[in-house]
Amino acid sequence: MFIDTHAHIHQHPTDEIADIVERAANAHVGAIFTAGTTIDDSQLAIDLATGFPSIFAGVGVHPTDLTRSLTADDIARLNALAGSPQVVVMSEIGIDHQDRSPDMIWQAESFHAQISIARQHGLPIVFHIREQADDYDARSARDVSLSILKETNAGELGGTAHYFQGRWDFAKELLDLGFNISFAKTLARITDLEETAAKTPDDRILLETDAYPQMFKKNRAKWTEPRDIPLVAEKLAIVRGTSSSAIKDLTTKNTLAMLGEHATTVLTAL
Repeated sequence: MFIDTHAHIHQHPTDEIADIVERAANAHVGAIFTAGTTIDDSQLAIDLATGFPSIFAGVGVHPTDLTRSLTADDIARLNALAGSPQVVVMSEIGIDHQDRSPDMIWQAESFHAQISIARQHGLPIVFHIREQADDYDARSARDVSLSILKETNAGELGGTAHYFQGRWDFAKELLDLGFNISFAKTLARITDLEETAAKTPDDRILLETDAYPQMFKKNRAKWTEPRDIPLVAEKLAIVRGTSSSAIKDLTTKNTLAMLGEHATTVLTAL
């Protein structure tokens, strides 16, 4: 079975979840990681994972959801959530310097703090870095993120750069630190990604959808869901000159390897 290593399906209306999970299963997606973006949202991710054997939770505060640095109380709450049996990754955390994003110091301090929480619980980190060519803020996010990942020896924890959209030189730096690269549907429309998709080693590729409620799409049937994982696999297979089945086997094996001691929890769904 495929694994969707990053989604936000707990943010969908409750009455839609069962159908989303069923559509995923019909597409041979046997496990879904749903990631929190705030402390309260992380609790919702855990709550959903408690009720569905194929759903697992990530906890974390997304950089663009920060309104200040994480307080001692915030860190204590996240630490408690990270110890929940449904949690398999620290997610979604990272750096994102955009026009509307919070102060760089808040993001850096919070990234540090959440990597520390992940270390206490033996969780791999699934991180967000906004990196696009010819964007000063994006390059700044890249530099700050790499610095923090190196300072904290976060590669020891394992993890992945989620929804990766950067160039190969950036991917290579992350790979050298010990992280995986996660591909999503953007691979089908961003040609610059094809070099990274082709060069990333077999044992470092993961799949995801980043699925969340896409209200901007008027046609509900066109919303991205975990069921779309095979589409990503098919494109990745074309770029790498292999089969979708081989990509399924590789990425599932890689995900379980990334999870370490938490892999047993996910294996029950596969």
